[in-house]
Amino acid sequence: MASYVVDGLVLPVSVGGHPVLDFCNTRAGWGAPTPKEYLHSYPHLARWATENGLLAQPPPTPSAATGRAVVRRAIALRGALYAVLVGDNDGENDPWSTINREVRAAGAGLAPTAGGGAPAAWWLDPPAAAAPLAAVAWSAAGFLTSPAAGTVGACPGAGCGWVFTDPRGRRRWCSMAWCGNRAKANRHAQRRRVTSVG
Repeated sequence: MASYVVDGLVLPVSVGGHPVLDFCNTRAGWGAPTPKEYLHSYPHLARWATENGLLAQPPPTPSAATGRAVVRRAIALRGALYAVLVGDNDGENDPWSTINREVRAAGAGLAPTAGGGAPAAWWLDPPAAAAPLAAVAWSAAGFLTSPAAGTVGACPGAGCGWVFTDPRGRRRWCSMAWCGNRAKANRHAQRRRVTSVG
């Protein structure tokens, strides 16, 4: 999958059309025996949230134990979001309970600005270590309650499964340049094998 490096951290490119979808795309190969993981550590999560506009800057790296706990919760949220968005619930867990738990935790960190109580005047103020996770959860709450949540597609490319908005129902690939062209080349090679055998 396509990625880039920031401060020595490998991050996936953004193709989803919304930060919540790109958060799901911090894993590639959904359903594959060996998926590709991008959230290896707390700095990966914090930098990803910053690069995708959910935080102004990465918070300080917490203790190793706290960082691992936040990443575990983030990965659980990501799996729950993916299951809800693509309708791929394995039946073992209720993805909505995971999403609701993290949204509630993010909401507990809401604080009014000095300007008053209008919804636009609220900002997210979670504990520093949980800021990247809270930002994703709060963004997910907005996305899942919007019409865009009903327009999500998943790339059928081998080893991919990345999700994206597809409001017109015509997008098939996360990127034609990556998965689309690879599938086209594989089909062409398969036709050539069949022709040469026959």
